[in-house]
Formats: sequence, C-alpha cells, structure tokens
Amino acid sequence: MADNQFQFQVNIKGMIELLSEHIYSSPTVFIRELLQNAMDAVTLRKTIDFNFVGKVDIYFQGSQIIFQDNGVGLSVQDVHDFLSVIGQSSKTGELADKDLIGKFGIGMLSCLVVSDQIIVETKSLLTKESVRWIAMADGTYRVEKIADLPNVGTRVILKAKKKWRSLFSWSSIKQNVLFYGSALPIAVNLIQDDVSEQCLDGTPVWLNKQTSKAELLQYGKDTFKTNFLDVFHLYSNIGELQGVAFILPNKVNGVSNKEHKIFVKRMYLCDKATNLLPEWTSFVRCIINTNTLSPTASRESLVNNTLLQQTKKELTDCFKEYLKNLKLLDPFTLEQIIGIHHMYIKSLAASDNEILQLFEDFLPFETNHGTLSFGEIKQNYPSIYYTWSLDEFRQIRRIAGSQNKLVINAAYSYEMDLIDKIRIIHPQLSILNITPNDLLSDFNPATEDTDTIKEFLARANVILKHHYCEAKINQFEPVDTTAIYIISEEALSSKNIVNLSKSTNVFASTLDHFAKKQQELPVLCFNQSNDLVQKLVSIEDNELFESLVNVLYVQSLMLGGYTINKKEMDTFNDALYQFMILGMSNFLPKI
Repeated sequence: MADNQFQFQVNIKGMIELLSEHIYSSPTVFIRELLQNAMDAVTLRKTIDFNFVGKVDIYFQGSQIIFQDNGVGLSVQDVHDFLSVIGQSSKTGELADKDLIGKFGIGMLSCLVVSDQIIVETKSLLTKESVRWIAMADGTYRVEKIADLPNVGTRVILKAKKKWRSLFSWSSIKQNVLFYGSALPIAVNLIQDDVSEQCLDGTPVWLNKQTSKAELLQYGKDTFKTNFLDVFHLYSNIGELQGVAFILPNKVNGVSNKEHKIFVKRMYLCDKATNLLPEWTSFVRCIINTNTLSPTASRESLVNNTLLQQTKKELTDCFKEYLKNLKLLDPFTLEQIIGIHHMYIKSLAASDNEILQLFEDFLPFETNHGTLSFGEIKQNYPSIYYTWSLDEFRQIRRIAGSQNKLVINAAYSYEMDLIDKIRIIHPQLSILNITPNDLLSDFNPATEDTDTIKEFLARANVILKHHYCEAKINQFEPVDTTAIYIISEEALSSKNIVNLSKSTNVFASTLDHFAKKQQELPVLCFNQSNDLVQKLVSIEDNELFESLVNVLYVQSLMLGGYTINKKEMDTFNDALYQFMILGMSNFLPKI
C-alpha cells in the first residue's frame, strides 16, 4: 500500500446498530429473515436429495425462542465466510438467482434489534461437523466447535430484549410467521413443552390451481377483510409470476392506499405493487408471487427495471383477457364492475382500441338526460352532442334537454379521449361539440315592439354592467326558465381578470389594463316566453325593475351551478329587502 493511501476504519458496533435499527421498517422483520434463511437451507438440501422434505420448528422457552430447520447446515468455514462478514452472501451462482430467497447477507442483523446476541448452532450435511457461532450487539463474535448435534440443520437462538418480549409470545410469532411466510412451501411448527401446532402446511390456496372461485373469494375476505365482487388469476412468464386479483365491491379513490400482498420466491415482501400494476388497476387487490423480479436492499419493494416493466405488460394482458372473457361468459358481472369502476375501465379503453370496441356499449356517460350507457345513447339519439367543460354542461343541460338534444358532459378524465376515439371508429355517428353560444343562435328572436325591447335591454345593461355582463332577450324552451347565464371560456377568463383587477392585488393595475382589451362579455339571456319576463319588460318602477333584474341574474347563476360570491349574494339580499319594503308599503295607511 502506498504511503499516502489508507483504509477506512469501521466502527462495527455503530455499523450494526445503524443497519439493524434503520434498514428495516419493523422489528418483526427478524421473523422474515429467519424464515428466509431456513427456507434457503432446505432448498439447498433438496438439490442434493430430491425426496427430502424440509420443515421449520419454532421452540418457545420463556423469553427465548429457537428457530430450527433441517436444511443443509453450515461448516466452520461457512460460518466464518458468510455469517461473520457483513454484506457477504452464501447464495451464489445460478441457484441463488432462481431458487433462494435471501441475497444481501445482512438479514441476520435484524435479530440484533430484538436480541442482544445471536446464537447459531449448526451441523453441516457435507462435513458432518457441528459448530456454534455467537454474535454480540457490540460487533464481536466467536466461533467454537461443539459436541455432535443429533441432526443436520441449523438452529438460531434468540433471547428477547426487555422492550421486545411481547414479540416472542406464541401469538405474536404465529401472527408474523403467517404474515411473512404464508406462501412458503414448507411446514412450520410451533412447539412449547408438550404443545405443538402446525401454523403453515406449505400449500397456500391462492397458488393452488385446483382452488375453486368460492374458496379464493373466502381467502380474499379473510386476508383483506372485504367481500370481493369477483376474482381472477394473474400470470407472467417473464416475471415467473403467479397470483390472483380480487375485484373491489365499491368505488375507490385513485389516490387511496392500494394494499396488495407481494411475495418474492414465496416469501412476503411488501404491500405495495409500485410500478408493477398499471394505475388503472386501482379497483383490485392482488396477491402475487414472483420468482425473478428483484427486491430492493431493504427487501420492502421491487426494483424498477426492464424486467419489471415487461412483467407489467403481461399483467396488463391478464386484465384485458379477464374483461373479454366476462363479456362472453358473465356479462352480468361485467356490468356490475363497469357500473362501479367505470373510470378505470375508461382509462384502459382510452389507451386500447380493442378494449374500447369491446366495451363501448357498456361505458356510462353523464348526460343531460341522466347517466346512460353509450349503447343507449347511440341507439336513441341521431345526433350526439358533448361539452368540454363542466361549466358549459351546467349552462346548457336544461335548455338542450327541452330541445330534445342529448349532451354528454365530457369534462371528466379520459372522456374526451374516448369520444375522439369513438368518432374515428364510428365515422357514421353524428358526434358534435356544443357550446352555450350555440344555444343562443338556436333561440327564436323576441317578438315585442323593437323600441320596447331596445329600451328594456338598455335599462337591464345599466344594471348588469356592475356584474360584468350584458343582456339579451329571446324566446326559448322551457318557458318556466326566466333567464339563462351564458359564459364562454374567453368571457370567463375576462370576468376573472376583472374581478382580480378590482382586488388589492399588487398586479391589479396591470390586470385592469389587460381586462380593458377583452371584448366578449358573459350574457344574461331573458326568456320572452316566460310570464315574469313579459311583465318585467313593461315595469316602469326603476327600483322594482333593478331588484328583479338582480334577482334573476343571481338565480341564473344558481341554476347554472356557479359559485356565488359575496358581492352577488349581497345584491340578491338587497333585492329581496327591496321586495319586502315594496310589499309592506301596500299595507301601510295613507296619510
């Protein structure tokens, strides 16, 4: 070594404390690590004796537990090479990649979270020697040969730290063995004195191809505490993946916690399928085992690599095949699923023309005639209209309905993409965008004397100017609608700028200058076919006229579903007050 070159000095005690207490999210992970080591030892022994049957026995002795397997065991050299070197793994070669669970060689450190020392007693199948390895939390260890153990295999002895004694109870160990190892192909027995219980038998129902749908649904209910709507199988050749997906019986929030159960080589890994399942699969809960996808160093998620992305594509195909089969074999269940989870099915259909063509007739859309499937829409309406925004839909839904126009609210996620794709797939369908201004052009003109109408509009515009709005008058259906507020996207933008320019915002003067350049105004269109509007046109009392115009303005905002600001609510209340004063004056005695 050169004179100016040095080696790092490692504080073993501090390193063990850092790794053991911070790399894992829960102290119960030591159960997983011990199960992994035992399973790997059994797997190695099976490569030598194909008829060998492995098992794990867990003994309870007060505050002490013993994990004992009948696997291949370790020699003295193995103990020095693998147990005593942090970061070194005994799993090498092709077998490690395909059949063994552990990989990083630091799992044993998790035991030092719950115990001040680790005692490993082992007998090697190959050398027949028996050895004891004792590791302390201060970073020291010792190795010693011991009297010949009666059976080949390894046992790990842990004595609980005072704060973690509850984790060493029968119920806690059983719960965590079932949590981490429920898919392991090995029997696990709990033993205390003369009491013995087999808590795992090596045959998980969800990995058994002979399991019935009813049994899978019951397993899903027991696991996720939910009565699922349906269940289907998942496969991926690339990811050597097998699993099941349960259909949730209720609507879910896309950003809600997506709880799954992910296993790697049949050992529980995590409850998140990050990057493995497409976002539109939020309506399922999955139990999955993969033999080739890699866990991260903490073994609490999957590595996001090319292999995972290829596996994701195959899982997407599983979902698509399931839906296609439902259409042929169980359309009732398909209708239930689409009725509850249509947003996710729409998401898939928006990116997949095959799915869209298969399920377009089932997909529901919000319309001015209620929620209708697209099959009902195209069957009953020769022309189909749609709006881009919710505001526009609110403005025109009632008026368009009276004109027997079917209008789809396409403001929701994926809906516009779907409509565009449907227009391409079915060019024979009349699918048209409609705006509130289109309604104005369809209204019949007013029939009153021109001078009377001009005077009415002039008086109304003086009042509506304060609301950044202009008046029009036409005849339209339904006649019980007094007025409709119509605002385009451009006019809405202008109105917002005007409102901001009147605030104390530091940019108010700039906004005001910009607003003056805007030309298009929102419109309050009065319905001349309405009795109240006919009376309003001829009212000469200016106070009463102003109050009525203000009330109809705010009422039209409410009918359009707009938010009423303080100024508009004050205007509405003042108008009602004026009505009250005018009404009371009719009953006061004349002097």
